[in-house]
Amino acid sequence: MAKNDFDELMSVSIDIGKDVFHLVGFDLDGQLVRRKKFKRLALVASFEQLPR
Repeated sequence: MAKNDFDELMSVSIDIGKDVFHLVGFDLDGQLVRRKKFKRLALVASFEQLPR
């Protein structure tokens, strides 16, 4: 079980909009595991939560 929503991600895709970004994450099998909408200013803080 994942510790948080980002623990099981293999790849991340970002749809860049003018004020809102859509982040989509996929696992090792290519299955969608995360979909989230972000305001432009919140994007950096969201990536800081990704496991290293």
